[in-house]
Amino acid sequence: MNRHERRKQKKNSSSNLQVQKLLIEAIKLHTQKKYLSAEKIYKDLFNNNPNNYDVLRHLGILYQDLGKFEEAFKFFTKALKIRPNGFEVLNNLGTIHTINKNYELALKCFTKSFELANSYVPSINNLAGLYHKLNRPRQALEYAEKAVSLQDENPIAINQHAKALIINNHLEDAVEILKKLNFDYPENSDFKVNLAAAYRELGDFKKSDEIVNHEFNKDYKSLSFFIPYVMSKKNKLKNKHIEYYNSQIDDDNSTKDDRVLICHALFNYFKNQNDPEKAIRYLVNGNKLQYSLKKFHFEDEEKYFLKIINLFNVVPKLKIKNFVKIGRPIFICGMPRSGTTLCEQILSSHSEVHGAGELSYLAESSGIGKIINPSQKEIDEFEQTITNSKKLLNAREKYLSLLNSHNKGNVTYVSDKMPHNFILIGFIKLILPESKIIFCKRDPMDNCFSLYSHKFIELSHQYSYDQEMLGKYYKLHQRLMNYWIEKYNEDIFELDNEELVNNQEELSRKLVDFCDLNWEDNCLNFHLNKRQVRTASIEQVRKPINKNSIGAWKKYEKYLQDLMLSLK
Repeated sequence: MNRHERRKQKKNSSSNLQVQKLLIEAIKLHTQKKYLSAEKIYKDLFNNNPNNYDVLRHLGILYQDLGKFEEAFKFFTKALKIRPNGFEVLNNLGTIHTINKNYELALKCFTKSFELANSYVPSINNLAGLYHKLNRPRQALEYAEKAVSLQDENPIAINQHAKALIINNHLEDAVEILKKLNFDYPENSDFKVNLAAAYRELGDFKKSDEIVNHEFNKDYKSLSFFIPYVMSKKNKLKNKHIEYYNSQIDDDNSTKDDRVLICHALFNYFKNQNDPEKAIRYLVNGNKLQYSLKKFHFEDEEKYFLKIINLFNVVPKLKIKNFVKIGRPIFICGMPRSGTTLCEQILSSHSEVHGAGELSYLAESSGIGKIINPSQKEIDEFEQTITNSKKLLNAREKYLSLLNSHNKGNVTYVSDKMPHNFILIGFIKLILPESKIIFCKRDPMDNCFSLYSHKFIELSHQYSYDQEMLGKYYKLHQRLMNYWIEKYNEDIFELDNEELVNNQEELSRKLVDFCDLNWEDNCLNFHLNKRQVRTASIEQVRKPINKNSIGAWKKYEKYLQDLMLSLK
């Protein structure tokens, strides 16, 4: 190396050291939330080093923290071009896709990041969080446990682990973890929110309300505590609370997601205050905003239902040698909000039935992946499964294996209460002929109003936020169910919610008898059942049966004309 080359190398080394020094300074300011000062240094570094991976990535992180997601995406994309195998920036891109609800792209980014660096905890945590958001419990727990095994004192990983335990029905373990987290990090509101939610699922409303009420009274502008606070009929809002949240609805700087949540919270509040005129205006406004986030493709769903019918018109029976005697499935299905939770609560009060809640296992085993609005690729995969006896037997074994993980007491039945399994009744009859199928139904307007007035997680059940679309989807579900009932006749128990409410013991006895079980009086005292409940019916099933929900829509009739016309 000659003198000129040595000087050049020394100059480059000195320049790199200066860049690193300034970058560390900017990151420090960024961490202290001194965003303007951090941005100035980042930008100066970028102008002089436009191809520096770390500078590009941290500029992206800054803009993400400032809510400038398009700018953040631009810098993350540039960083990825500089370093295509940059596992850190792939994780950052996955976060932006998650914020924008592009979950498939987010999953690809997080997965690629994990494959490139399988001990990088941020991407592992994000995988656990995304699977939690997508309601895929097994995968959420798998990655959450991996993150904790790598960093067992990382509070974010520990919190994610607790959340994964909750959706995997390990609620007591989750509560203990969250109690310790709240002790160790008393100022972290996320940990308090999760502990309150866990107590609520356990049916310990007193402890849940203590946390929520305390935190709301401390800071009423915290949306995380405002929502559960107004759900309680005991709680009253002051004018300043209502004025503040109305201003948030009108503020274009508030995200649509937050505005939707506020609208639904105020709907529930004024409904509980017996002010239907105020309540319904918030509901209609909130649902319009929610539906604008993502349109529901009814025509695709209609073709999908027709495809299901055509497939099962010709599919041959599968020969199964040995029927399962312990841990047999009971499928409780129907439209959401049709009484499926109540049905499971009654059955799981029997000593020979374990209620496992809403499980995604049937869709996983079938190849269709997601039951609502599947892609053409997923529908093709499903068709390949049901026309191949080997794949069908594999699907049977996979489902039973997953279901058996819930059967700790070796009971006769384990119930799967995923409502939309009604679409896959033909598949159930094919691979699990020994199972029991219960179809829950309800008065169409009662059912549809209950759907319309409920805020589902993320973008699931988008059909329910538009009145005309909701009515069309409900009738589509009726057409498919008429087909299944005609085809399988005596093998499906139809449980009418209104009839159950009016004749509780008679219908409960028929339900238990359908499952070939002896009657137990505990089935009448289902509200004393302490099992975990993870649906919107969490409070109703902790109380004896009442008729409050029958005809509840009539208070709002003049605002529901589109729904009524659509159901005709």
